[in-house]
Amino acid sequence: MAKIKSTLDIQLDLTRPVEELTEVISAVIASQPHKRKEILNALDTAVGNALAEIQSQEEKVQKTNDDSSGKVS
Repeated sequence: MAKIKSTLDIQLDLTRPVEELTEVISAVIASQPHKRKEILNALDTAVGNALAEIQSQEEKVQKTNDDSSGKVS
């Protein structure tokens, strides 16, 4: 029985993460033009969540640093 897969084998140059990820996203969108908006919205949400987590961690570190230096918030 035939097995059909829609896959994309990827090798990334991690010294150029933004450019490489941009190319991958472009390739995926090109293969799914009817889902372009859905894909980009999902990526936007994922990136926003990751940035919010980073910001939260940075704020915790800043608060810890401020508390340990004797500053009043």
